[in-house]
Amino acid sequence: MKNYIQKARHHAVFGLSASVVASVTVVGAANAETIKFSYPVSQESPMGRTVDYFGELIAEKTDGSVDLRGFPSAQLGNEIQSISSVQGGIVEMAVTTTAGLASVVPEFNMFNLPFMFDSYEQLDAVSRGPTAEKILAKLEPSQMVGLCYWDYGFRNITNNKRPVTKLEDVNGLRVRTIQNSVYLDSLSALGINPTPLPFPETFTALETGAIDGNEIANDVTRSASFFEVQDYLTETQHFTTLSVVYASKGFWDKLDGGEQSAIRAACAEASVFNRDIINAGGAETLSVLEENGMQIDRISADDLQEFRDAVQPVVDQVSSGLDQEIVKEFNADKAATK
Repeated sequence: MKNYIQKARHHAVFGLSASVVASVTVVGAANAETIKFSYPVSQESPMGRTVDYFGELIAEKTDGSVDLRGFPSAQLGNEIQSISSVQGGIVEMAVTTTAGLASVVPEFNMFNLPFMFDSYEQLDAVSRGPTAEKILAKLEPSQMVGLCYWDYGFRNITNNKRPVTKLEDVNGLRVRTIQNSVYLDSLSALGINPTPLPFPETFTALETGAIDGNEIANDVTRSASFFEVQDYLTETQHFTTLSVVYASKGFWDKLDGGEQSAIRAACAEASVFNRDIINAGGAETLSVLEENGMQIDRISADDLQEFRDAVQPVVDQVSSGLDQEIVKEFNADKAATK
């Protein structure tokens, strides 16, 4: 009886928002395993398009034995809530930034360190390498299975106060960020007043003037219409918004080996798709933001070095507190891609 209840609970689609209708999938070999997939941004965003493509690949590669249903715009909870839901088996899969998951696996902070990567090519090489896989494996003791990395793009600073072209320009700006100690310490080191907020609350906080700005990828500034409440954007590329696709270990262990292999392959293929649409849409996104009234600024190499110098103590401190073997291998992977 206990086993039957556990299986029935596994196949239930929980009503986690007013818009989600609860239903129960009948247990049986003839029915597809259903994945509820949580993500925080809109379905129309590059991440949303990647989730849709991932679902198509899963259906194709498993011959329909596994079905993915995406829940965009934080319908099933913000990043912190999604982590908890996946750990508890309420949600089968999610995509969460490495900044969010660093509370579970601190070594994800290697990806969160400021100005760590010079290009998408370097980021892709490291995130698809052996050290990145070792970091993913550290999720399993916390009842999660790391599958692959996707991305939102480099994070840039937007605000309503003034153009930012030098380090002194960010001084005192109240900027929304993620609840992650590396982000908070790095932004503070730059002179910014970092304000952690859940993503769904950000637009209203900008609109009402509770905060001055945001630090986030350009694609998200576009898809979330932040251009309606922000005047200036500077391409600082200070953090990468690398994210992890992960599954509930309880759910994962119920799949057969062929299904697991198919989902891993689909995740890796979707990662390439994700990068392609970010690259393809980068220039267009900036044009759209300009057309909607945003001023786009860039920082000279000399002035950018001042930003890098300001955060170096944070880089040194964070790195010293992590698994030193991982740090050494990670830095070697990065150096090999320069």
